[in-house]
Amino acid sequence: MVTVKDVARLAGVSPMTVSRVVNGNAQVNAEMRDRVLLSIAELGYVRNASASRLRAPSAPGYTLGLILRDVSNPFSAEMQRAVEDFLRQSGSLVLMASNDDDTSLTRQLTEVMQRFRVDGLIVAPPPGDQGYLSALVERGFPVVLVDRPSAGVDVPFVISDNFEAIKGAVLHLSSFGHKHIAFLGDERSAPMEARRDGFRAGLVECKISPDEAFERLDASTMEEATAITSHLLTVASPPTAFIGGRNAVSIGILRALRAAGKQHRVALVSFDDIELAAELDPGLTAIAQDPTTIGQRAARLVLEMIQTNGPRSPGESIVVPTHLIARGSGEIPAPQTPQGVD
Repeated sequence: MVTVKDVARLAGVSPMTVSRVVNGNAQVNAEMRDRVLLSIAELGYVRNASASRLRAPSAPGYTLGLILRDVSNPFSAEMQRAVEDFLRQSGSLVLMASNDDDTSLTRQLTEVMQRFRVDGLIVAPPPGDQGYLSALVERGFPVVLVDRPSAGVDVPFVISDNFEAIKGAVLHLSSFGHKHIAFLGDERSAPMEARRDGFRAGLVECKISPDEAFERLDASTMEEATAITSHLLTVASPPTAFIGGRNAVSIGILRALRAAGKQHRVALVSFDDIELAAELDPGLTAIAQDPTTIGQRAARLVLEMIQTNGPRSPGESIVVPTHLIARGSGEIPAPQTPQGVD
């Protein structure tokens, strides 16, 4: 492992000068600072924040790693800000990265975060087994998952109530007379499976037979959703309402409805809100998740794990409720005549 003394030797300065540069001390002249920074880059030195705290108990809090699917995505961005704001209260810092829903990349990022000596991790894992986190968990390293439940590893998680969200959407559409309801989604992850199950449970509660509904689990992209919706609108007894299992799918459904001129006659509820949803005509009725609460609860949980120096059981996991925002598209009543008749 590269040490402060190694950097000092290469830069031709004292270890104290290296420490001052690393800790942002302004009392180092520009020429020395440049030599130290070049040596740090050449040797790949990483400051050990945990060791620094041991030497200086009054130093600011902790450093946490936050790995989300895409920090440019509005949902991830809001969660990121919530984590950052919560941790700032304790003087803690966040190192952030996007994993693009890629398991191999997530594994690499967790290794990088460890090299930066983070004290805990919050991870939005890709679909599938998360056994790559097992070694960390076995040694008691604090890990909390967000957006997806744990699979193949026993760690706490904080997620939206996907099941009740879609079940509630079915009940909402049924209250406007809809029986021919289409659900477009996929089965690529546990949250999507929960949304599928919520759709089926909603049909049962509303006494809608499965052959009256349209369950399509081959839609994960905007393009797929557009193509499927366009086809369903041409069948003999087409859906009178749609539920989009994710926001990209909902946009695809909306595009197909608009292309067919049926956005004012066929109802639509979107899972997850989208930007400018209220500005559409009609406004898009959406199931809104609460990324702020998810981020805050995850940050609180991982800090508690760090401070108590022990792992937590998955039983301490948290399910955050969603809420339906009625804007017009989900409140279009079912037609009195079959959809195919104008």
